[in-house]
Amino acid sequence: MVKIRNQHEENEQIVELEKKINSLERLLKIETYRLKEAIGAWRRKIEGRGLRKDSIREGFNAERGTHYKVFVLDLPGDLEIEFVLDIIKNEMLEDLYPFTFRKVDFSRRYKGWLMEVERTLNKEMQLETDFLMKYYSQN
Repeated sequence: MVKIRNQHEENEQIVELEKKINSLERLLKIETYRLKEAIGAWRRKIEGRGLRKDSIREGFNAERGTHYKVFVLDLPGDLEIEFVLDIIKNEMLEDLYPFTFRKVDFSRRYKGWLMEVERTLNKEMQLETDFLMKYYSQN
């Protein structure tokens, strides 16, 4: 009798464990499917979007002698910086020639990546020495 009872309890435990295994396998399949869909959504977002064509800011940096522009990149905010740099290099920079890449930052205000590009613009903005001498000699 004792032996039959122990065997019956063992069979019940085996059945319970098999139910748990089946339940966990089902959850694993559901989670795997959800993650694949999430990855696909991010991939589609990255491939379908990129540079917003109008710069949000541009100007001249006299210290560097460069004309710069700042663009908002329509890429996911939690994308790793390595992927952001690859996308910039492989898909965006050609369209911005003669500008070259300067930097990229994430902005909470714009909810996106801000990319700054620049091109050399050798425009002398310092006042001439003769003008300054003349101006100060009159005052």
